[in-house]
Amino acid sequence: MNQKFDEYGPALTALVEEAIRCSPESWEKGNLTIDCDGSRINYRLKNLDSSEKAQISAELARLCERYWTSFEQHGEAWIEANVEFFKKDGNWGFRSNQKFPEAAVTAPTKPTWKFWH
Repeated sequence: MNQKFDEYGPALTALVEEAIRCSPESWEKGNLTIDCDGSRINYRLKNLDSSEKAQISAELARLCERYWTSFEQHGEAWIEANVEFFKKDGNWGFRSNQKFPEAAVTAPTKPTWKFWH
């Protein structure tokens, strides 16, 4: 079980570091949202308190894919990840969470035939 966390940690750390590099120097916080529909990975890097735009690098795109893949390889593919990074007391910190697909609920099957009178 620790093996998968050993992969998630470095992937997440690299992702946060690159997101900070892609952010304008004036940002004190930012939010990276990554979503995957199973065939395509999309990402957005924003700060709702700033009009300055981030510049998404090719490296950030690659790291978003690496982060998703690190989960997918362990059967835990998420559909959305949210990585919030922020400056506190001069140091960068972050929080991350993932949204996983809801498990398919199987309802009891009903017969598809019907007797007519």
